[in-house]
Amino acid sequence: MATLTGLEPRLYHVRSTLLVVLALYVSYRISQWIYKAYRVRTRFHDIPSLPRHLIWGNLINAGERLKPSLKRHPDYGFEEIWRELGEPGCFLVDLAPIEDRGFLIIAEPQYVEALVNSTEEFKYSIPKSNNYHALKPVLGAESIITKEGAAWREMRKRFNPSFQPRYIHSLTGSIVSRVEIFVERLQSLAKSGITFKMANYAQDLTTDIITQLTIAQDFHAQSTPEGHGEKSPTGLLTASRRLSDMVYDVGQGVGFHMIDPIRPLKSLFYESIIDHKLTAIVRARISSADTTSESKSIMQLAVSGLSPNKALIRSCVDQVKSFLFAGQDTTATLIQWICYEMSKASHSPHHATILSRLRQEHDAVFGPHPFSAPQILSSPATAESESILTFKLPYTTAFIKETLRLHPPAATVRAVPWEATSLSLPLPSQSVSIAGLQIYPSLHLIQRNPNIWGPDAHLFNPGRWLDDSYLAGLPVGAYRPFERGPRNCIGQELAMLEGMVVLVSVARGFVFEKIGLTGREVVDGGEKEREVWSEHAVTSVPVDGMVMRVSMGEKANFRP
Repeated sequence: MATLTGLEPRLYHVRSTLLVVLALYVSYRISQWIYKAYRVRTRFHDIPSLPRHLIWGNLINAGERLKPSLKRHPDYGFEEIWRELGEPGCFLVDLAPIEDRGFLIIAEPQYVEALVNSTEEFKYSIPKSNNYHALKPVLGAESIITKEGAAWREMRKRFNPSFQPRYIHSLTGSIVSRVEIFVERLQSLAKSGITFKMANYAQDLTTDIITQLTIAQDFHAQSTPEGHGEKSPTGLLTASRRLSDMVYDVGQGVGFHMIDPIRPLKSLFYESIIDHKLTAIVRARISSADTTSESKSIMQLAVSGLSPNKALIRSCVDQVKSFLFAGQDTTATLIQWICYEMSKASHSPHHATILSRLRQEHDAVFGPHPFSAPQILSSPATAESESILTFKLPYTTAFIKETLRLHPPAATVRAVPWEATSLSLPLPSQSVSIAGLQIYPSLHLIQRNPNIWGPDAHLFNPGRWLDDSYLAGLPVGAYRPFERGPRNCIGQELAMLEGMVVLVSVARGFVFEKIGLTGREVVDGGEKEREVWSEHAVTSVPVDGMVMRVSMGEKANFRP
């Protein structure tokens, strides 16, 4: 009893100490929030913005347009704010203290050009935002996407030769062979008449392509049933996709997801699966004795001549994760929107004319058979596949560029250091320092801005890319789906090539039908059906996974 009595004062002191420590921590956090809010709230008053509350900034008036319950990409909310402010070239969204910094949303290219290119103070462009830290489980700590400074430059120099147009086009045959499987899967879907999500099929295709090209490994994503092989619960493809789904989305709001104790454990589990399997593959590939240029993957070419030590293998694994992420998400999204724009030909005379012109170009280049393009592009007798894809399909290229203009799958967010001295915003009235701001070039606003692209900015019109006088009137940097400057997308040539091969392979043999969210005009006075929109899922993706049906085209039974 005496022992228990003696413990009571000690327990009291322990509890008191813990309460004091907790109170100090809470006070510290609150003071940090107050300081962050004050630092943003007292600056940047010369930049257009919605009225900023002394305490809440734009958390309420902008938050109503950006809240997750709307299930749409934040760009749509930014567009509403932009219009309310009179369509300025840029504007401020102050979300402090939820966000450490204010957001500078850019709607005109001249402001972006002044910020993303090299300067004396920022040799390799403004650093990426801290928001990219949430992608670390998906991309890895050594990813070329998140690295900064000289370390990024060295990595970029190492991989640049692997993504040069000539080398990428040398891989056309490998791309075509995977697209042929994609075509066969669409033919099966056409026979069955079932409804499907194009996102799943496009993602399987781009996964097969990117893994084969980067590490010479075929995971057979297109031919493996769900729940089997690398699509099993502990398979690499399952782990990669679930890890992407678990990334915290900016704009998701404050909620349980921020403190969910299970989320990081799941993330660690899937990350360990990916790292373990990729490490074994990468180690084998870069140690391979086969050094002929024809057999080299992008990874092998990038590390040629380097000693395969532990650090190099770790770095290579992170690059493969980065390329796999980009291939699964951004290029797959491009393919979905390509099919969507073709599907509108069934109810839009404007799109019907576009599709007819596209098919005529394919007939002229590949002959009348609707599925002849893959065979011609991959035939050993056709050494000029690069010439065909680069110079002989101008309208096809225009179709893809217009798709990327209206539906850019990704964008960049940069963070200007508070101590920056050389960066200012050249507003019409005066130049304003932007030190401390996050910079978000909204491609949705820039590439649909009628002040830049004209009154038909929201219209899908591939013909604009063939009008030299129209293009000459566009400001520098108006088109930037792969961003510009030193840190532009290293894989843009590959993405364009994949899009081209897919489009010439499916445009004549299939008729795509969007199911729901078609944008179709309803007859007899009914309301127009809402068009499919994008939501934010790390990148910008169609909200419904692009639900479609496909049928065989009129020429599908062509006999020469």
